Amino acid sequence: MNIKKSVLNRITVLVEMSPGDVRAIFATTTPRNGYMNIYPDDTISNDLIQKVAGYGMETVDRDEILPNWQNK
Repeated sequence: MNIKKSVLNRITVLVEMSPGDVRAIFATTTPRNGYMNIYPDDTISNDLIQKVAGYGMETVDRDEILPNWQNK
């Protein structure tokens, strides 16, 4: 989850599609045709995470999956 100044702007979840096939699925506050978007005032819940897993956008870009991973 990416929260800046108490505002939710991104959720990334790891989803196991089949044994050994794990994918990163995300949703942001920027609308994208055909994919789920979130709202800054959404409440973080299991239901929201399940919706992101089902309707979010897949990514393989390491910087999208873990922002600032190089700095850690």
